[in-house]
Amino acid sequence: MGSEDRGCCDKCAKMFIMVINIIIILIGGAILAAGLYWQLNETGFYKEIFNHDIFNIPIVSIVVGALLLLVGICGFFGACCEVMFLLKVYMGFLILIMLVEIILAVGCVAMKSEVEEYATNKTYEFIGYYGDEAKDEADIIKKTVDAIQENFECCGVTGPDDWPNYNAAYKSETAPERTVPDSCCKDPDSAGCGSAKTISANENIYKIGCKVSMINFVENNLLYVGIVSGVIVILQMCVILCIGHLKTRLEDDIAFEYYTPLDES
Repeated sequence: MGSEDRGCCDKCAKMFIMVINIIIILIGGAILAAGLYWQLNETGFYKEIFNHDIFNIPIVSIVVGALLLLVGICGFFGACCEVMFLLKVYMGFLILIMLVEIILAVGCVAMKSEVEEYATNKTYEFIGYYGDEAKDEADIIKKTVDAIQENFECCGVTGPDDWPNYNAAYKSETAPERTVPDSCCKDPDSAGCGSAKTISANENIYKIGCKVSMINFVENNLLYVGIVSGVIVILQMCVILCIGHLKTRLEDDIAFEYYTPLDES
């Protein structure tokens, strides 16, 4: 029984697997390209902002992107060309990925305090590097911090006092006319924004720290994160079921092809 003799259900399962794996290939390629860009970027800032002693994000992105490409290629050609070996490898990859997702989810919950501490300390470093031409290559740190403070409507890590505490340029004794960057201001285009002598006297700056603001943002969007995660899990289960169905059909075809009735022997 060839593939042309199969029903609509078999053809739909095959097409569904192929479409899903085209998406996986595209996502894997994008992650791989981003990881390579971060790792090979000449400024080196991306290594500084994303690197960690244990969890090196550029390297992890390269590995994850390459694995997704491999998984997508196995799945696409396994379904398209009906190669049993590739389908078995692909199913094994899917099961492994689901196990890794469970481990990562548990790890993120278990290491929540460590991740939060690392992110906090890293942000304090960025505040110290802010405006330093020797350490802030191409003003990338400055642009990143400004974007965070403007988009999340916050100032500093725990509050505006972090700026004079962690960046000498904003200490009152060295720069009495400027205590925070303009990105801390509610209206950064207003004249003299951020130039008050004391932070407490400046009513035009955000008083909430970015740590609290970002935590609130995550908590407010947990529902959407849960929905997306649920959809991904459902898609993975559907792909595994379709792969199992297609693999069973191929095994039946192989058995039918080599089967010889006893009365014809």
